[in-house]
Amino acid sequence: MSLALVLGSGAALADGPTDIFEKVNACTDAATQQQPGLVAAWKIESPKEPVTLTIEVIAPDDRVWTMKCSEGKIISNPERKTGTKNYKLLNARTKVPEVSARFTAATAYPISEMQKMEYGLSWKGKAYYTYDMKLNDGREATVDVNADTGQIDRSKSERKS
Repeated sequence: MSLALVLGSGAALADGPTDIFEKVNACTDAATQQQPGLVAAWKIESPKEPVTLTIEVIAPDDRVWTMKCSEGKIISNPERKTGTKNYKLLNARTKVPEVSARFTAATAYPISEMQKMEYGLSWKGKAYYTYDMKLNDGREATVDVNADTGQIDRSKSERKS
């Protein structure tokens, strides 16, 4: 399925790099090859060429690593962040791949620029992918995709001053 079909013909991604999702995929793949584990977050630092991302990976030993990636290549040594996250618990609650959740989130606001993703648990213990987006009309949106069902459980948008 092409990105244009999922996002609609007027997608803002056409204004910038049309392959931003592929670049995110390449960087998340490179990050997990560098440091095996679960991608817990990514943030697009620069959407213009060359696209640069910061990726956060939870290793099987519960340590959290962060690294920068550009054009599918890791450009900084992985740095260990303070604290830990429960890899086994988070990995067990992941039934929907992040790339599928990303496409689902993109359908909530088809004319938008996706800026970051964070994976974590709600206070009730449900696993969510949370996406922050910048809309073409100046609003900012947040979309929570349930990591168990793949459905959008919550979305909101607001104008930032």
